[in-house]
Amino acid sequence: MKGSTLPSAELNIDGAPTGPLAGVRIVDLSTVVMGPFATQILGDLGADVIRIEPPYDNARHSPGDIGRTVGMAPLFLNVNRNKRSIALNLKNEDDLAVLEELLDTADVFVTNMRLQALERLGLGYDAIGERFPTLIYAHAQGFAPGSSRGARPAYDEVIQAVSGLVNLQERANGSLQYLPTFIGDKVASMYLALGVVSALYHRRVTGAGQRVELPMADALISWTAVEHLAGDTYVPATAPAGNPLSLVGEHAAMRTADGAIAAVAYTYQDIRRLLIGAGQDEIAAESRWDSPQVDVATFLEGLRAVFAHSAEKTTAEWETYLQANDIPYGVVVDVAELADDPYVQEVGLVVETEHPTEGRIRMVANPLRFSETPVDIRRYAERPGHSTEEVLSQLRRQAAAGAN
Repeated sequence: MKGSTLPSAELNIDGAPTGPLAGVRIVDLSTVVMGPFATQILGDLGADVIRIEPPYDNARHSPGDIGRTVGMAPLFLNVNRNKRSIALNLKNEDDLAVLEELLDTADVFVTNMRLQALERLGLGYDAIGERFPTLIYAHAQGFAPGSSRGARPAYDEVIQAVSGLVNLQERANGSLQYLPTFIGDKVASMYLALGVVSALYHRRVTGAGQRVELPMADALISWTAVEHLAGDTYVPATAPAGNPLSLVGEHAAMRTADGAIAAVAYTYQDIRRLLIGAGQDEIAAESRWDSPQVDVATFLEGLRAVFAHSAEKTTAEWETYLQANDIPYGVVVDVAELADDPYVQEVGLVVETEHPTEGRIRMVANPLRFSETPVDIRRYAERPGHSTEEVLSQLRRQAAAGAN
């Protein structure tokens, strides 16, 4: 067996792809996070991803993809490595023809443009699928096409609202604040990448392409429902919706004398151990913690007693105690210190490198680990159109070879 058990942050700039999707070509007509993060994952897995962007509009100072914001924004850098960027104005017939030439050489077409815009360009599935029957056409948007919401624009915050996440925040702490991460986009990205890989396998078996459709709302609703459908899983319902232990203020990390730590308890036995750790031996000795049946009110009472005294120990003291008692725990890490966290450094999850146009940058390695076909980082995120000539020259060579 080859390969490390840890993810590698080794750079393979301009090298041949080593991942399991080497040899697969993906044409990426997507923007912001949902589509680009999915195609970055596929690029990390070895696919040749050709990213289509509109030419930079100097008059309007418009980068085309708002994910760039101004030039090479951090968000853009973090979802667009392992791609070749080419600039095409799809309102121009010649440039649209170039895109169609690319699709003729591609295995997968990924887009999160709205259907109406795709149809206007002649890039809807009916037209593309008929012309390229072996092509996998992967389309993602906010809501399901053909539904009453299908034509509506959507960003991550909209999807957090309709998936129930905002309501969960309100139930838990009275806040209507969105989760401070683009969770809807990234959940959808992973489903989209999985859909593409599955369709590639199906094509390998049957030779046929197909459409892969991924509504972001559906993706996040499916995640929310796993534990929060709860009693509504049964018909008629046996209990209210919502996982009760997730929707209380005590579902939180605990303060220590010098920081904070997450010590997770789901049984009375865990509560008893935490009470002992917090110096509450008398409460820990009570017989109620012997019961195999967990009463939520009693459980929370125990947690409150732990939290009331957790700051009497330092983080290091809690770590020693929790590890000795086999209680799942993790020290709360400041996001500003994440790249330098000992675990992140140990597993090589962040690599620091010199970007050819942006200076010194950090990149987060793909967390997947393959013993035989390791993922790699072959190309930095590029400025708009950086690889246009390279890709067009390759197309011309392929066309000439086909003619002969």
